[in-house]
Amino acid sequence: MAADLGRRPIAADLLLSRERLLRSQIIKQPDVLMLHHLLPDDVAPGSLEPNLAFYEPRTTHGSSLSPGIAAALLARAGRTAEAVDMLRTTLRIDLDDLTGTTASGLHFAALAAAWQALVHGFAGLRVVDGALLIDPRLPESWQRLDLRLRCLGRRLRVNVCADRVTVHTDGPLGLRAADGVRLIDGRAVLEPAPSGWKVVAPT
Repeated sequence: MAADLGRRPIAADLLLSRERLLRSQIIKQPDVLMLHHLLPDDVAPGSLEPNLAFYEPRTTHGSSLSPGIAAALLARAGRTAEAVDMLRTTLRIDLDDLTGTTASGLHFAALAAAWQALVHGFAGLRVVDGALLIDPRLPESWQRLDLRLRCLGRRLRVNVCADRVTVHTDGPLGLRAADGVRLIDGRAVLEPAPSGWKVVAPT
């Protein structure tokens, strides 16, 4: 496993010979998991958790993009404590020079991956068939997560709490919830229900 080599991120290609690395199951970044991040609706249903279980322990996160994407996917899978650890790794890559390469320049892929972990992982935002889906996974230690972004041509403010999500939009926006797609304009509030997050205001 990757952790046997030391604290991640690790440049396994420098620690191990090329031949030894090719004979191992150690990987620099989880390309299979990247499919779940970029094309979540095109992978087999229910395949995220087994793929995480297999690939994450074998990944050295030698790419600065890798820990942030892992954080996003771990959050989506409900493994929020591990997701927070990976998010911290992403945020500290240059602050603590975890890879020993910060003097050559900041890792902008890590900065972008941290943002994606917050938006797509912890806040659970993604577009499905032209409508915004919100399926948050907020860690127990977080009281709230506030985001500002553009999506589907609209400016959004999204406030995520454990028991409520509030969305502010500057114009009409399709919002996909457990009770179907709702057209919202201005403000909407979602609360958790057995079937997923449902719009409770405006009604």
